[in-house]
Amino acid sequence: MPRDRKAVLLDFGSTHTKVAVVSPREERILFSGCTASTVKSDARLGLRRCLEMARDVLSAAEFDGALKLASSSAAGGLRMAVIGLSRSLSVTAGRSAAFGAGGKILATLAGRIKEPELAGLAAEKVEIILFCGGYERGSEAALLHNAALLAASSLQAPVIYAGNSFAAAKVRSLLASGGKECFIADNIIPSVGVLNTAMAESIVREIFLKRIINMKGLDGVRGMLDGILMPTPSAVLAAGELLARGCDGEKGLGELIIFDVGGATTDVHSFAEQRPYDGARFIGAAEGFAKRTVEGDLGLRESSVLVAEGAGTAKLAADAAVSDAFMAEAVARRVADNSFLPATREERRVDSALASYCVRAAARRHAGCIEHTASVGCKLLQRGKNLGGVKNIIGTGGPLINNEDPAALLKEALRKGGERDVLLPETAALYADGSYMLYAMGLLVCHEPKAALGIMKKSLEALS
Repeated sequence: MPRDRKAVLLDFGSTHTKVAVVSPREERILFSGCTASTVKSDARLGLRRCLEMARDVLSAAEFDGALKLASSSAAGGLRMAVIGLSRSLSVTAGRSAAFGAGGKILATLAGRIKEPELAGLAAEKVEIILFCGGYERGSEAALLHNAALLAASSLQAPVIYAGNSFAAAKVRSLLASGGKECFIADNIIPSVGVLNTAMAESIVREIFLKRIINMKGLDGVRGMLDGILMPTPSAVLAAGELLARGCDGEKGLGELIIFDVGGATTDVHSFAEQRPYDGARFIGAAEGFAKRTVEGDLGLRESSVLVAEGAGTAKLAADAAVSDAFMAEAVARRVADNSFLPATREERRVDSALASYCVRAAARRHAGCIEHTASVGCKLLQRGKNLGGVKNIIGTGGPLINNEDPAALLKEALRKGGERDVLLPETAALYADGSYMLYAMGLLVCHEPKAALGIMKKSLEALS
């Protein structure tokens, strides 16, 4: 891509269609904006509005020659289920692959599955099943049992098989006999301590993109763009990994964590090497440098009632300095109106209390932990990722960016005194993605990684 060529980078969301106009040569965002999403009627309407915004910034020649790329989360994330053999290994690895590809996990099943469990998946309207488990050359009995039940079930969702490859042909044959669409991927845990999710993630993304492109109107925008490249979460993962690692001799920030707090979910992305805690033995599935988790019960609008249940209405009310009755009514307002915007100090304090809990809970679910045992040979067990050495935390999403004190919210991700078993950092540099540019830089990575890195480093706002 010529460095003087501009880039118009878009994201189709369920609520907003966003646009960023970028000059790779100057390593600068020329414009960013958004409009109400029209994916439920005709995605082209929102796209045209965003393109008109871009035209106002660029000359006619620059606009016509600009690279035009898009990501999308408009389908709401693929509704996925993960079926594995052991919850601590194959299910954990499968969840990592599904989240890394932009999926939304509704259910996880472990061991020899039963017919009622599959009926539950059908009731949840699962759209894709990631079926995994077993080391290479290991036992096939449980895998074939699960494949046979899947084949006989009423589920019509495509199945990605990413388990013991020596059983792959038999699994495919069983699923085909039941009329199930089956994709074969590399085994995600081929041996002890090895995680190989790339092929499974790639297949999930392909299915995701086919689905969102087939949505009303979105198939019609392809001729107006150079490509719809990836689900939005995958774009953010690509941007975060670039920002952490750097490229072409340009240093990144180093290991980091990104929090994206929304109305329905809180997404956490971490970029750090797997490292052992001193004196502990690692158990469970290995985790890659880039990791994403999605907490579907942590959000400030439709999920706020679940936050109140988890944190306790009285505790949230005390944190917000409002009465219990006010907090209960405030949560009800947010559930009834997902577009609610706080107009008073009390309502802003309610949002802060909710967001604080979302960051605090999501951080501790995402990070690893230390378990104490009475074993003579090993007193400490490490489960999950050790993020204690991470030095950078970034916040994005409206509830964080628009808060009066985003630094205070992000500090909830730090390990507190007395939390000796939580593998989170005690201190970190805090940043805000005030221009919402992470998705855009994830798209730009494919063409101009060094420019994308430079733009991110310039655009992030350091918080005191």
